[in-house]
Amino acid sequence: MDRLRSFLNLERGEELPAFLLFFYLTLAMASYIVVKSASKGLYLSRYSFATLPYVYIGVAVLVGLVVSVYVRLASRLSQVTLISATLLFFLSNALLLWWGLRVRWSPAAAIYILWTGVFGVIVATQVWTVANHVLDLRQAKRLFPLVASGGILGSAGGGLIGAALVKRVGTDNLLLLLIPTLLLSVGIVQILLRRFGFSRSSEKGSTESKKGVKDVFHTIASSRYLKLIVGLVALSAIVGLVINWQFDAVVQKSFGSRKDQITIFLASFQGFLSLFSFLVQVVVGSRIVEKLGVRVTLLMLPLALLGGTGILLLNPLRLWAAALLRGSDGALRYSVDKATNELLYVPVSQSVKAQVKAVTDMVVNRFADGVGGIILLVMTKVFGLGLSGVGLFNLVLISLWFWAVLETRKEYVATIHRNLTDRPEIPPSTLRMLFEQPGSIATLRTMFASKDEEVVLYAMEAAGGAGHHEWIPASLTTHPSPRVRLKAVEVVPMTEQEILKRVQEENDSTVRASVIIRACKVAQPQRPMSALSQFLSASDLRVRLSALLCLVRQAREGEKETVKQFLDHIADELDAASKEWKDVAEVLGEISQSVAVDLHLRLLQHPDVTVRRQAILSAGRAGHRELVPFLVPLLADRQWAADARLALRDYGPRILGSLADMLKDPSEDLEVRRNIPLVLAYFPQQESVDLLLDSLFDYDGLLRYRAIRALGKLRLIDPELRFDSAKVRLHVQEECETTLWFEQALASLYPKVEGPELLVQLLKDKISRGRERVFRLLALLLPASAACASFLAMLEEDRLRKATAAELLDNVLPRGLKEWVLPLLEPKAGGGRHRLSVQTILEACLKNPDPILRECTADAIAKRRWAEVPGRA
Repeated sequence: MDRLRSFLNLERGEELPAFLLFFYLTLAMASYIVVKSASKGLYLSRYSFATLPYVYIGVAVLVGLVVSVYVRLASRLSQVTLISATLLFFLSNALLLWWGLRVRWSPAAAIYILWTGVFGVIVATQVWTVANHVLDLRQAKRLFPLVASGGILGSAGGGLIGAALVKRVGTDNLLLLLIPTLLLSVGIVQILLRRFGFSRSSEKGSTESKKGVKDVFHTIASSRYLKLIVGLVALSAIVGLVINWQFDAVVQKSFGSRKDQITIFLASFQGFLSLFSFLVQVVVGSRIVEKLGVRVTLLMLPLALLGGTGILLLNPLRLWAAALLRGSDGALRYSVDKATNELLYVPVSQSVKAQVKAVTDMVVNRFADGVGGIILLVMTKVFGLGLSGVGLFNLVLISLWFWAVLETRKEYVATIHRNLTDRPEIPPSTLRMLFEQPGSIATLRTMFASKDEEVVLYAMEAAGGAGHHEWIPASLTTHPSPRVRLKAVEVVPMTEQEILKRVQEENDSTVRASVIIRACKVAQPQRPMSALSQFLSASDLRVRLSALLCLVRQAREGEKETVKQFLDHIADELDAASKEWKDVAEVLGEISQSVAVDLHLRLLQHPDVTVRRQAILSAGRAGHRELVPFLVPLLADRQWAADARLALRDYGPRILGSLADMLKDPSEDLEVRRNIPLVLAYFPQQESVDLLLDSLFDYDGLLRYRAIRALGKLRLIDPELRFDSAKVRLHVQEECETTLWFEQALASLYPKVEGPELLVQLLKDKISRGRERVFRLLALLLPASAACASFLAMLEEDRLRKATAAELLDNVLPRGLKEWVLPLLEPKAGGGRHRLSVQTILEACLKNPDPILRECTADAIAKRRWAEVPGRA
């Protein structure tokens, strides 16, 4: 069974749905070929061949009418109900037609051939509609070729069975064959859609939306992707019609009026062609589509027809050349090309797929046949072109087909990307929505007048959140609450005179300090507020520090000594245990003059944790390079590492050289080196990127992981930065190989993943982290949104999104990475790799550089009795 499954490219659990779809299409095509042969034979026995064009026109008109009804029903009924009802409707039609033929009703033959045209279009389309509802994108890529082979087999079988039965039951009674085939088809549809079908509830729109043919054409016109699909279908149909005409013309010229020889040749050619197509489809069809992908297989048929048309032009009226051209078309059109074209519909939204596909297959194909017929009439009757002239024109059509294929390939990937990344937009904030409504100002005024401090603060926050600071009244700067005044003086517009007045009148030191800082922002450097100098001797330290800060911001070169004297005075005045040192440390962050370095160094060693933390944070804002050697060692201390990183980030790229030396030095403290990538992540420089890329090959796993995350941040900050793709690809492959090894280890050691053993949890964690690292690295090679969306899809329990992510990566990844990355989304893809024994895996875990993995493995060996463990037989 495993060998058969491998030969057919099936995974476990896919046998039944794949077989049912295969059998369903076989029944549909066999039924169609039987009734098509019978209806044409019956029609030609009663009517002239010259009347067949009227039949083609009648079929086209009738298909248009039927499709308009079918599409409306498709938007109101579930697919299982619609398809089952349609098959039963055709069954009742067949019985009525059989009765009409039995009683020799004269119009029955004409109605029969028209009905056959509609029947053939709808039943084949419904099979692929069911397949699109049963298989996800990745399954469809593997199984559509196998399903398509059922159609080829059905065509061959239908013709042979029909020919054999005509002599026994007669042409009229062939209609009765539809009774068992259509009843079987109804049962298959019920099983497939009810047991294996899926729905996409997250998609916009609903299958219950009421759409007619006009609405569907509007939907197609509004989507470039759907327009390209329609263009492909139309061009393919027209080119195919011209090739059939060329083939028939050569056959007629080769055999003349010898009708029996023509019939034998055409029947034999079609039979052998169908068998060959079937073998091609079953043996290599699914693998071609899976391995080469839509982007390659879409080109196979036009390439084959281009070559075949060229050969026929060089060898006109040669039967072998015409047979080669027609054989290329027949072998690929209903096998690889059919499966590929069906794949194009898989990314289309479920809410419109059924209607769009019905209109495309039923209407566009028939319309294209009509256009092809008109083209042939114009070329032969109007312009008098012969076989060679028609062949040259067909080369032009094939060239247009190539262009459509290339554009469709781009849109196919773009559509998958959109399906994967489109998420509902985050709605505007509630406050913004509230305060942009009419009457908002009146509501805020009422809130501003409230005596409740919290209400007033909320109203100020709401106005600021809505972007309307001008709504905040100036009267709030004199509000009784210090908290309200503190917030108001930061946002309410005030003149220089108003600010100075508030400084004089304010009795809360915190608010007064804030007003002084506001005054500094308002004052011009060439016209400093001399009135603020009086606050340098204020009793409140916060007020003095605020005044100093204003002085520093407006200071000239000659006033630096004043700043130093002031700082020295504060240092002598304050007690070592004073809490006010924190305020001093905060102000030092705004003083970039070198005169503050000594005091800053002193506070970096302060015994009080809050003071020391503030001094670390202020060091980066002040930007003194002399402090860097004192900040870097703090990266090794877990208590201060986060603050030290923030301080070093504030220095900016000017300390890149120092950080690079420490990052590259293996003798440097490991914790210091591990923290440097977290700093470099905020330096969007090419030098930062190059340093981090080199760190991907460091021996320490945590350092590598942080380097990967830092590279991702830099990519988002500056997309223009260059990332060495060779280094990234090499590391992606290494991470994939390691992660896949841990997946195999988990599956081999714990087939059922039972119990909360430490080794199980550790292996799961390593797999999870390995996948994350891989997708973070892919974000450096691919559009970041594609990599992120693929990673999120991998974490979800939605097989459709996982399949979509895998298909996207299959189309955008470099060829050398596909075999490594795709197994992370599709574990089955790695099933063919060499499987390791339990003993080999345990021995490798015990020798792993990770001490935690070694300890967990030893613990698991002691607790669990595997059939084979290190040191045992």
